Amino acid sequence: MIKKISVDQLKPDMYVSDLNCDWIPHHNYQKEGRIPDQSIVDEIRRRGIREVYIDTSRGLDVGDNALTAAEVERANQQALDKAATLKPDQKARNGVQEELLKANKIHTQAKGLVSNVLKDVKLGRAIDVEAFDRLADGMVDSVLRNHNALACLGRIREKDNYLLEHSINLAVLMGIFAKSLKIDRETMHQAVVGAMLHDIGKVMIPDEVLHKPGKLNDDEFAIMRNHVVFSRELLKKTPGVSELTIKVAAQHHERIDGSGYPDGLHDCDICREGKMCAIADVYDAITADRVYHKGLPPTMALKKLLEWSGTHLDQTLVHRFIRSMGIYPVGSLVKLKSQRLAVVIEASETDQRLPLVKVIYNTSSQRYLPVEIIDLSKPTTQDEILQAVDPARFGIRLNDFIA
Repeated sequence: MIKKISVDQLKPDMYVSDLNCDWIPHHNYQKEGRIPDQSIVDEIRRRGIREVYIDTSRGLDVGDNALTAAEVERANQQALDKAATLKPDQKARNGVQEELLKANKIHTQAKGLVSNVLKDVKLGRAIDVEAFDRLADGMVDSVLRNHNALACLGRIREKDNYLLEHSINLAVLMGIFAKSLKIDRETMHQAVVGAMLHDIGKVMIPDEVLHKPGKLNDDEFAIMRNHVVFSRELLKKTPGVSELTIKVAAQHHERIDGSGYPDGLHDCDICREGKMCAIADVYDAITADRVYHKGLPPTMALKKLLEWSGTHLDQTLVHRFIRSMGIYPVGSLVKLKSQRLAVVIEASETDQRLPLVKVIYNTSSQRYLPVEIIDLSKPTTQDEILQAVDPARFGIRLNDFIA
């Protein structure tokens, strides 16, 4: 049986099935195996891990004082169901199809600009802050018109372009998050720029560490963690970069329990936008396919954020993030009551459970269907969502259907 326990309950001869630490970036240690001695328990605790999953069929049990994995999943689902009852707080001025044309242009510009600045910084050239300011303005305008369009494009991903795509996606997510919280435009703008440049320090990490497909050793992980310091120092030296933009970049790996880095800040020492960026950063990272990590479907990722909230991530802000994204975020694959599969392309303005979807596949006949767009919020619609599903289960490549 799989159980979730506190690290304080972890003992030698227990078998860890999951360190439950995808909120810690980078593949720097084995996530499964038998605990040989107390030194490994101490090492797990030192890394900021608070709770793990153990397999009692392969090692020592903890007794009855622990939740089973099934009970944890039920609790996470109940929390998500509760969030689903909240009315969406995002309003769109334009239709998603109309905004996609503008958003696609902005997204293309962003890829070009971020790609160029990554090369420039590596060569010691200055960051063109004015170009990022113009791009952030365009992103903010698009998010305010219809946040679903850029969110759609953010789900089109290629494994080999993670650093580039992650920087752009995080900026979009920060814009959507800030809009939901009704943050003023100037603060929203500065947060978006900070998110776009948050990983700029990674260009100073040696390629053999940055792109290593396997486990990082302790020395390599220490080098990798330095990217946040490099980002902060680069931005501090760049004229025209606001203090808030620097904080967003510098604090995206801090955690409210003090287990983050580079400064081990606690809750009250992290600014609101830094906490927001931490949540959005974890969400985007765990939904992406990496060399060492299979991305989670968006709805499953939201449940993991709920599980980690209150310890590593700010609980109130996690709930607000979920409300801003909807329980079926744009780009999710869902199974309908009709046994068809559909991609979520726009959130409903009245009910999170009733988004606009693009029907693409019939699970009964195991065949693709002519694409059909259905608004599940309309009273005349006969279908409804049963559950979110993993595209890999059906061999579906979502990139071909999102935008």
